[in-house]
Amino acid sequence: MRRISFGLALYGTEGAQRGVQLARVAEDFGYQRLWVGDSHMIWRELYVLLGAIAMVTKRLQIGPGVTHPEVRHLTVTATAMVTLNELSEGRALLGFGVGATGPGNIGMKPVSVEQLQTAVTLLKQLMAGEAVQFDGKNARCVYACPDPIPIYIGTRSPRAIEMSARLANGIIYTGELSSLQPLVKTAWQYAGEQARSREDFNVIYRIPCSIADNASEAREAVKGKIARSAMTHLGRLHRQGELHDEEDRRAVERLWQQYDTYHHMGPEHSHLVRDEWVDRFAIAGTPDQVREKACAIASAGVDEITIVPFGSSKESVVKRFAKEVIAKV
Repeated sequence: MRRISFGLALYGTEGAQRGVQLARVAEDFGYQRLWVGDSHMIWRELYVLLGAIAMVTKRLQIGPGVTHPEVRHLTVTATAMVTLNELSEGRALLGFGVGATGPGNIGMKPVSVEQLQTAVTLLKQLMAGEAVQFDGKNARCVYACPDPIPIYIGTRSPRAIEMSARLANGIIYTGELSSLQPLVKTAWQYAGEQARSREDFNVIYRIPCSIADNASEAREAVKGKIARSAMTHLGRLHRQGELHDEEDRRAVERLWQQYDTYHHMGPEHSHLVRDEWVDRFAIAGTPDQVREKACAIASAGVDEITIVPFGSSKESVVKRFAKEVIAKV
C-alpha cells in the first residue's frame, strides 16, 4: 500500500490547556499534522492555541483547519500565519475555506468561490511580503516568510477544487465515504492539468473517529459531527433533487429545522442522525473495525487521513488510533 500521512483535527470545545496536551500526545504518537478549527464564538481562539502548541512540539506541522476570509481581515490572517511559522520554525500550514459557523454565528455569510480565490491570491502575496492594496492603501508584512506557507482549501466544490489545483497545495475533504474515490479522481484530473505532483499537492480526508471495545458506544460518540457532515453533503444533494432515499430526505429536513450552530458538531444533534450514516461518514467501532475502514480510505488514493477524535476520552482515541492504525497501516 502507498504510504500516507496521518493528521489530527481539534476543535476548541474543551479547555485550552487540554487542547495543547492533545497536541503533545499527537506528536508523541506519530501524527504528522495537527489542524485547529476556527469558529471563534464557540471554540477557543485558534491562534492562541496554535502559538501554545508551537512551543510544546518540535516536529508536528500545525495550522488552522480551516479559517476563512470574512471574520478576520486578510492582513490579520497573513501576519498571524507568518508569526506562527516563525514561532514553530517553519512548521506552519494554512487551511482555508469559504466559512461556516465562524461567520454564520455573527450574522455573516460564507464567501463565494470567486471571493475565496481572490482571498487566497492576496494571502499568498501578503505572506510573501508583497505589497497589496486595500481601499487605495498599500499593505505589506515587513517580517514575511522567506519560504511559502502551504495552503490547503477545505472544499467539496469542483470549482474550488480546480482553483486549489492552480493556487494551493491541496484540498481538505469531509464528505461521504462513497464519494471519496470520485473526488480524488476529480482532484487529480485538475492537478494533472497544472502539472502538479503528490509532493506539492495533497488530498486530505478528514473524518470523525471513535474507538472503543464496545462498537455501539463508539458509533454513538461520532453522531454529533455526522449531523453537520450529513446536513452539508446530503443537504446539497437534496436541494439538487438528487437525494433519492426518502428516509435520508426526511432526516436532512429535520436537521435543517433543528440544527443549532452554537452547538456545532455537538452531541445535542445525535438524536437526529440515522444510525446507517455512521458507516457513511465516520470511522467508529472496535480497533479492528476502525483499521479496516482506514485501509479502505487509504486505498481510495488520499494522501492524508485526518481524524477528529470523539468519545469519553479524546486522548484515548488519539493513542488507540496511533497504535491500532498508524503503526500497522
